Amino acid sequence: MKTRVALLMAAMLVVPGQALHAISAGSSSDGPIRLLACVVSPTGILEAEVDSQTDDRMNCNIRCGYELGEKMFSHHFNVTIPPRFNGRVGRFDTNNARPGNYPGDVGTCKKVSRS
Repeated sequence: MKTRVALLMAAMLVVPGQALHAISAGSSSDGPIRLLACVVSPTGILEAEVDSQTDDRMNCNIRCGYELGEKMFSHHFNVTIPPRFNGRVGRFDTNNARPGNYPGDVGTCKKVSRS
């Protein structure tokens, strides 16, 4: 066990800082639906960029943060995500929030029945 710890510590000294994120613990978005980013466009539209790894349509609650003025706000999207979808979902006009990428998280997701 001491050898493993020593090797891990030695590896951390050798591995560049940018590569360390690749071995970090998983986030709450590591599931069949992953939130890649919350994006505010130059026109102030907030969208959630997601990646679906499931063959099912999923209805998900996604929280996205954004900055307006000097304050942080959040918006909740309730969206249906198609199977194997990679792209942006939801649209919310933030009334000129600062453009950029912001953090967020995937809340609950439920499979949409095929009826």
